[in-house]
Amino acid sequence: MFRKLHYKLTLLCALTTICLLVIFSILYLHIAEKTLTENHILSFQHDFDTICGGLEQQQTITYQYLLRLEQNSGYKIFLWDNNHPLSFNHIDTHKQYFELAEEIYTDYIHTTDNPLITDETSKNVFQVIEYENKSYATAIANIYTGQSSAAQGLTAKQNNTGLVLLVLSANTYFYKQLSSQRQTFLGLAVLGCLLLSFFAYRFTGHLIKPLKENQEQQIQFISNASHELRTPIAVILSSVSARPPHFEQTIEQESLRMKRLINDMLTLTGIEKGASSLLLSNIEPDTFLLNFYDQVYSLVVQNKLSLSLILPDETIPPISADADKLKQLLMILLQNAITYTPEGGSITLNLFLQENIICFQIIDTGIGISDADKKRIFERYYRADNAHHKKEHFGLGLCIAKEIVLAHHGSIKVSDTPGGGSTFSCYFPVTPS
Repeated sequence: MFRKLHYKLTLLCALTTICLLVIFSILYLHIAEKTLTENHILSFQHDFDTICGGLEQQQTITYQYLLRLEQNSGYKIFLWDNNHPLSFNHIDTHKQYFELAEEIYTDYIHTTDNPLITDETSKNVFQVIEYENKSYATAIANIYTGQSSAAQGLTAKQNNTGLVLLVLSANTYFYKQLSSQRQTFLGLAVLGCLLLSFFAYRFTGHLIKPLKENQEQQIQFISNASHELRTPIAVILSSVSARPPHFEQTIEQESLRMKRLINDMLTLTGIEKGASSLLLSNIEPDTFLLNFYDQVYSLVVQNKLSLSLILPDETIPPISADADKLKQLLMILLQNAITYTPEGGSITLNLFLQENIICFQIIDTGIGISDADKKRIFERYYRADNAHHKKEHFGLGLCIAKEIVLAHHGSIKVSDTPGGGSTFSCYFPVTPS
């Protein structure tokens, strides 16, 4: 069940984050490509203006100058003088572009309302043309050399007069840049999707881990509770059938065990639902612990253990607590100490004040608690391995004790008793004066 839930949550989380990643990646790629295209066009226009300015400053335009200009710029240059192409237009490197150049030139000189994109400042015409499955950036304009000024050449367009310059630039390298940019974005997007999927798997696994642990604890508790209930029922049934001596007493003892287990289950259920309310009152901790000592002394002695009480000399301020719940807390810890302390051992009830915090301690010289069990001993439905043979132990007491302490805004911890055993410490805030 949890595996399917894990996969479904992973899929949901991964798809959500991946969709957002893809959407933002596409938007960013669109903006990046738009910026790259605009920069490419502006760069070409700037280069064209530079070429125009260079030609207009030449008194004589030579063949070698044009070849050098093409080599430096990487563009293809065509010139027409009074509607006649210069011989430079027919060099070998221009053969594959000549028909395209003638077509652009013809459109330029015969179109009155030129539909091409026009720079209003220079009257130069820029356009992007698809020719033989290739893309070209083109720019064409009238230029004037010799006595003609640069302003006349850049601001006037005269059909069939003057020198016409056409510059062609293949967009192959530009489209390679776009393709490389798209491949980079695609690679990053795929990597991002994989990382997000891995993160979603780990994140959802972390989310459902408490649920899985809680279910495992409940299953373990149900198994333990079923065993604990089955044992007294079996004893009762066998007693009724055989009717041994004192079978009524046996039935009563086993019934009390079942009642105690059921009461613990109901108490824990009420705590989990928040149905267990506190009846708070001001309690004198030293007086309360002294009375508790008197009440449980005979119980401890009956189990062949010694019980001692340590109270501080200074005055202890009161705490706000539910007297019945506080007694239940101390009784749980005391019964736990009795259960796991061998005959001849000792149990100590200790009370002390530390920085406006009252601490109740139950100290025993029993078998102790392993470090592994200390981390989980207050969990719901948990029983330490050395508790399975104890008939009186159901694995609920310490969980209930912790919930009682937390309900009083306190804390509880367990530590090792010097020389062996366990020490349970319960901390409660002092009632504000």
